[in-house]
Amino acid sequence: MILPKGNSKKYIKTVIGVYILYVIISPVITTVAGHELKIDYDIYDKYFSTSDEYKSTESNFKEKQNKYIENTYKEEIRKQIKKTINDLKLSASNINFDIDLETGKITNLNVSVDFKEEYTNTITIDKIEIGNAIKKQEENNLTRQEIEKIKKTLQENYSIDYEEIRINSI
Repeated sequence: MILPKGNSKKYIKTVIGVYILYVIISPVITTVAGHELKIDYDIYDKYFSTSDEYKSTESNFKEKQNKYIENTYKEEIRKQIKKTINDLKLSASNINFDIDLETGKITNLNVSVDFKEEYTNTITIDKIEIGNAIKKQEENNLTRQEIEKIKKTLQENYSIDYEEIRINSI
């Protein structure tokens, strides 16, 4: 009456039947053989145990799984930081950081930032002069105010210590 209905009912009946048969036959075998009937569980150990070999394989799998999750997490953060900087109309590259996985806090953020390149259908070539090449390069560097704006935005969005953020202008 207490057995569940469905496909599992026949399996449960079989297991109970084998157990009842064992209980009935066990005293007879003990009397005839002169010793108690024992099942050697050691031969089943390799199939159903948590042996050291299995544990080491399991720990290697967990380590690989944790490393994969960590790398995926870091890559997503990298994409978010790049998007945040792109929203400031700048281009980010070489985003490197450390992260405390227990707290999820980003530390030691290093980002290379440049102005976004605007793509146009026409190409213009300026007159190249040696003295102006250095001046042109200085014009492309970010100003101190722009770097401060990037740092404040990253600090607000990702709760990074202001001193831990390093912006490299390229």
